[in-house]
Amino acid sequence: MWRKKQHKLVWTPISSVERRSNLSHDQFVREYASIGKPVIITDAMKDWTASTKWNMNFFKSECGSLNIKVREDGDHSRTLQMTVADYIDYITASDRKKILYLFDFHPYLHPKLYEDYKVPVYFHNLFDRLPKNFQEKYDYPLDYLLIGPKDSYISLHIDGEYAYAWLALISGRKKCVLFTPDQTDLLYNGEVNVFNPDLEKFPLYTNAKSVEIILEAGEIIYFPPRWWHQVKNLEDSIAVSHNSINEFNSELCFQDIYERNPIKGFILPLALEFPLVFRSLFAIKLLLNK
Repeated sequence: MWRKKQHKLVWTPISSVERRSNLSHDQFVREYASIGKPVIITDAMKDWTASTKWNMNFFKSECGSLNIKVREDGDHSRTLQMTVADYIDYITASDRKKILYLFDFHPYLHPKLYEDYKVPVYFHNLFDRLPKNFQEKYDYPLDYLLIGPKDSYISLHIDGEYAYAWLALISGRKKCVLFTPDQTDLLYNGEVNVFNPDLEKFPLYTNAKSVEIILEAGEIIYFPPRWWHQVKNLEDSIAVSHNSINEFNSELCFQDIYERNPIKGFILPLALEFPLVFRSLFAIKLLLNK
């Protein structure tokens, strides 16, 4: 069915993002995931060790030797290579000369980090059925640690392959600006910087309708598939983010992957349908060189 493009994106316009606590999984599915509606969950991180353990000194001592890429001034094309320790020295210095954002730091590079937080019950990921080496071969898992100074930001974007995303803020504060999926033309396919828009270059942006929120430490925001969003750090911040697929976006995800890479688009749905078979094949290394 997914090859026949019978699945359509579902989303719900909003004037504000609701904050919820004591939210059941069924409520999340019914009121948010199934209708493509963002939400902030305020109490899903309360048992995380990361909430009290993760700080700049922790990452320097635990992960300092890891080589990572940082982005300069929100520009995805301008990256620098350095170690985590060098980056922590930069962010804790009093005389920062550039704005550098540690954005491409993946927990699987230091697997002990997974012990410090637990994916909330709302955000199950179908790819968790598959072995880690299979996921990494096909560019999954899409999970990130985000460490950035005040005023650092990521560019306006939608998450690829119709993935949904959740962003958990460990420390600091963030400003998030969201746009519904139908506003792509008004956003010039993400070229606009919503925190400093060039209206001469992007005049249609004046017609765009945004929803803005301030995300506080201890809160998680859910971004449904294909919602545009740009996020800026209002304070030095540490966060974790995952991009995932579930029963509401998997078919759209497979359609998108298949159009760009038919082999990958054929293998991934089969792997999810028959995870035990694929685990066995990987165990005997039949697929590692395919």
